[in-house]
Amino acid sequence: MTLFEPTISVRRLVVYRNLSEVYSCEFHDGVNILSGENSSGKSTIISFLVYCLGGDIHDWSEHARLCDRVAIEVQLNHHIVTVMREISTKAGQPMMIFPGDLDSSIAAPMDDWRKYPYRTTSSKESFSQAIFTFLNIPELEMEMTGKITLHQLLRLIYSDQLSSIERIFRDDSWDTPELREAVGRLLIGAYEPEIYTNQLKLRQLNKELQEIRSALRSLYLLLSGYEHSLTLDWVDAEKAKLASQLTKLQEELRGLEILESSDEGTSDFTLDPQTEEFESLQKIQKELGSARDQQRMLELEYSDSEIFLTTIEHKIDHLRDANNVASLVSELKYARCPSCYAPIKATDDEKATDDDVCRLCKEPFDHERMKSRAARQLNDLISQHKQSLALQADRIIDIKVARERAKKLIGQWTSTNENLVRLRSSPTSRAREQAKNLNEQVGYLKRELEDVDEKANLIGKLDELSKRQDQIKSDVSEIEDKNERLKAAESEQIQKAHSAIADETLTFLHDDLQRQDSFENAKVVQFSFRENNMAIDGENYFSASSKVYLKNSLLSGFLFAAANNSKFRHPRLLILDTLEDKGMEPARSQNFQRLLVKQSLLASANHQVIFATAMIDPELNTPEYVVGEYSTHDKRTLAIK
Repeated sequence: MTLFEPTISVRRLVVYRNLSEVYSCEFHDGVNILSGENSSGKSTIISFLVYCLGGDIHDWSEHARLCDRVAIEVQLNHHIVTVMREISTKAGQPMMIFPGDLDSSIAAPMDDWRKYPYRTTSSKESFSQAIFTFLNIPELEMEMTGKITLHQLLRLIYSDQLSSIERIFRDDSWDTPELREAVGRLLIGAYEPEIYTNQLKLRQLNKELQEIRSALRSLYLLLSGYEHSLTLDWVDAEKAKLASQLTKLQEELRGLEILESSDEGTSDFTLDPQTEEFESLQKIQKELGSARDQQRMLELEYSDSEIFLTTIEHKIDHLRDANNVASLVSELKYARCPSCYAPIKATDDEKATDDDVCRLCKEPFDHERMKSRAARQLNDLISQHKQSLALQADRIIDIKVARERAKKLIGQWTSTNENLVRLRSSPTSRAREQAKNLNEQVGYLKRELEDVDEKANLIGKLDELSKRQDQIKSDVSEIEDKNERLKAAESEQIQKAHSAIADETLTFLHDDLQRQDSFENAKVVQFSFRENNMAIDGENYFSASSKVYLKNSLLSGFLFAAANNSKFRHPRLLILDTLEDKGMEPARSQNFQRLLVKQSLLASANHQVIFATAMIDPELNTPEYVVGEYSTHDKRTLAIK
């Protein structure tokens, strides 16, 4: 037979108490039947099997709690591995994995085993991730629940007697519509991991784009207020003009130096320049102190406002996250208390007002009031954020002006002070006074050149950021287009997979005994992973036994659709413990057993069906299908004395 990936096939199951085997059973591809009397331990064996496959089971029967550990030899695609877990009443137990068959694992040292935690840690992957690697199943991560686990996948592979017969998924204490939809889409092959990877890239790119836009906005504000466009061409032209003026002044200075060295330039001394320079220095000193005070005040205001803006942004993000969490939490339905795991039962009054009370504590819960209050808070914060951004833009301009003024005053103070020192060291002639004025102009031109260089750096940064912004926009557009194509392919696979599952399910319904007219004449099978429900031609009101039959048919249809289509990511495994649930009559159950065998023989690829029954069809009571020994009240499945 062909092997489609992924495929899980159990080869052997062993249960231990102390160092002794209390149960051992070999399995094969195709149909496997655990046969025995009611309440003889068949469901316990099924629970052990599911637990060792990764299910989070901790509510064990009295006899099961007497056991220490359980091990299975299992084929994961083309890999044979042995899995072992200790029996515990605590949730989230780890798993031991050995790369080989069970007999080899018994003789192997413990160093050859590898222990994996139930959940991923910063230093170690979970056993679900390890098994998914063997199966070539992509990782699927949900924002609210984290990575999808084997336990979640088994909710669509294993049907137990305690879960609701009206629901597709096995009951679980932590359950959301988003989680069910994700698991369902993964198993039908309509989950493309590249979409999730691309979404992460888009988040990073959009975050970078937001930062670049903020930086560009600041640069535009710093470079605003000019009558001409600030470009690199303007920079080159401005530098050439200033350099020409500087050369001309320097030539004039050289001429004055020649004049001063002659007798003609050494007469007519005066002290007036010293007095004027000192008065100018005092005036500049006072203006500089005032300018620095104003600059510091503006920068402090800007810094405080940045902190305030960050705080508002965090509050907005947290409020949005809180709204999302509240929305999801309000949809949660608890089957058991998350603290003590006791069953939670609702009264008729509570059921009638289920949407208006907390699903756990039953206190009144006003959804609309909560949403309205959150919306008002969010709008207020967004309004404050916009106003603060506008004020920050004004502060940037004010800071720029203050810095320019302080910088200019510092240059004036330095130049004036140098002139004053020089004038005090020697008397000044008229020629020297003229030279001083020329030097001031030279200094001014040099500062102008420095200012142009600074603007050139800003323009260069602006150009660099603009190019990066264009590149990000192009990358975002390309990734979004790719995701649209991938999503279109996903949608196509969803339609094909749903159609295939429905067709396989109709086979079981049409060949049912004449107990339910709507099954015999069924035309359309409707089901939703997200809503966790199923119907036939829009009808879902049936007898309890017919609801069980419908659920078993849908899960079986899912298996055989996957066994005939390589695009499914269903592991081609089905475990049923509900063939005789809710008063199912023997003839109807035995007919369903024969249908399972018939569809199994018609399947294209390797698969495995494991079910327990107390009323096996006589035609199937052969070594070809029956595994393990027939269990009774006197000879139970677990050999515990």
